[in-house]
Amino acid sequence: MRTMRPLVIGLVVAAIAFACDSPTAPPTLSNRAARASLVAQLKSGPTSTGLIACSQTYDSVTQVIGPLGGLIAVGHHYLWVDSLALGSAVSITAVAPAGTVRWVRFQPDGLVFQTNSKTGSPAVIYTDYTGCSVPTASVVQIAQVSDALGILGYLQTYVKFNKHPWSQGTQYVAAVLLHFSNYAVAW
Repeated sequence: MRTMRPLVIGLVVAAIAFACDSPTAPPTLSNRAARASLVAQLKSGPTSTGLIACSQTYDSVTQVIGPLGGLIAVGHHYLWVDSLALGSAVSITAVAPAGTVRWVRFQPDGLVFQTNSKTGSPAVIYTDYTGCSVPTASVVQIAQVSDALGILGYLQTYVKFNKHPWSQGTQYVAAVLLHFSNYAVAW
């Protein structure tokens, strides 16, 4: 174990050194500008509203989900249906249209879920917005949208998974879904 200690300490120091700016080198203009922008955004909060510009390719999935619940994955979107949210088996179609907005359409249109008293969340939509150039300090939500991508309202954000501003990790936003419609990632 003693022979491993210097190696472990060396790896930890190297990881910290690569993760941080060099303490002896002056910050570059781009680092200063990025930090200033992040500090300004943290102080003032997000100023953007509307749908987030983020491309996606076409994907479509049809799957039967019944009283036991289930999971559907389509493009960058995931729909989780809790047990007992549906009284009988339903053929669900999820379409992620190609375009410059990260959105999904669920059918049959208007399908309403029954709330399970144990979880309180009959269905949850998770959307991956990695690569959408969204600053991690921004408040990202899921909006219900029309076929023409007009915002009809915002869902109660269930949870936002994101990493540090310098991270390239996966970023998700999730919300409780009470009925089927069209949903998009929005500010």
